[in-house]
Amino acid sequence: MKKILLFLISMIVLNAHAQNKFALGIKLGQNFSSVNNVNVDHNSASFHLGATAQIGVGPSFSIAPEVILTQTKLESNPSVLELLGNSALKPETYHLNYLAIPVLAQYKVFKSFIVQAGPQYSILLDQKKDGQEAARLAFNSGEFAIVGGAKIDLNGFFVYGRYVIGMNNIRSANELSNNLGDQSTWKTRQWQLGVGFSLFNY
Repeated sequence: MKKILLFLISMIVLNAHAQNKFALGIKLGQNFSSVNNVNVDHNSASFHLGATAQIGVGPSFSIAPEVILTQTKLESNPSVLELLGNSALKPETYHLNYLAIPVLAQYKVFKSFIVQAGPQYSILLDQKKDGQEAARLAFNSGEFAIVGGAKIDLNGFFVYGRYVIGMNNIRSANELSNNLGDQSTWKTRQWQLGVGFSLFNY
């Protein structure tokens, strides 16, 4: 099994060199996050930054694993009528900081335009509520998501946009069971826009 694995890795590396498609780079950008919960505002802005690699496996096809520090910001701003109807409601802001690891398949449609899609797993590093540390039971320790988007590569400098669809409930089961009035699933949706550049290419 080890010999087979080493052979496959060698073939990928050799093919990457043959196609001149191995690159490492850095990226940073803006997040616009929401969850499907009526009490949480849509498109709250936050940030992401990290490193990306590109491994060529064909003339137009490549694999792009990434490691990203990313934040999901959730803001709850009940209206006056909602506050009057439910005294338990109040404005709140959550900052959820994740280490995200997407592994994306990339296809070059033409010279500079590349489409991307693939899975992503995010590990919750810490969470804050209204600027203070919140109980870690409030949100799940990880999130699985599907990513889709595109980027424009201009000789090493690139711009990109992608949409991240959370597949599991980010609110912990204990938190939801203790709040009988909250029947929502708390699945995230996030737009990401950003820029980056390759540090070196092979």
